[in-house]
Amino acid sequence: MSLFFGKHENRLDVKGRVSIPAPFRAILKSEPGAIPLVLCPSHIKGCIEAWAPSAYAEMARKELSKYDRLDAAYDETVSRLFTDAWQLETDKEGRIVLPPGALALTGIKDAVAFFGRGDNFHIWEPAAGAAHLAAARAAVPGRQA
Repeated sequence: MSLFFGKHENRLDVKGRVSIPAPFRAILKSEPGAIPLVLCPSHIKGCIEAWAPSAYAEMARKELSKYDRLDAAYDETVSRLFTDAWQLETDKEGRIVLPPGALALTGIKDAVAFFGRGDNFHIWEPAAGAAHLAAARAAVPGRQA
């Protein structure tokens, strides 16, 4: 499996579309045409996670295997993983329109920051993403912000 690396920023166009960064598209693209994505609220407040559907399915399977199907925690996890998520596809140019719920969670207005996270990537409002990254770096002993 290829991994998502780096930090990229793109602007929303007049129709509210944003281009997925080319290095990320290259990882997601298996065939010509639209690229499927799963977006979900992150456990890190203020951003959205983006996944290839197969990676999301694998992550969800691992999460759900921790619980008995009759356990209330299983039901809560299913809701978090599937009810709160969005499935979408890019257009042929690799652009997406972020769902209104995603915009509300992130505060994105005119620009989007994409942060590679290994098997997924985060979508941030750029200033909020920069603040999160600075705090994360500062929290690691011996690491400069």
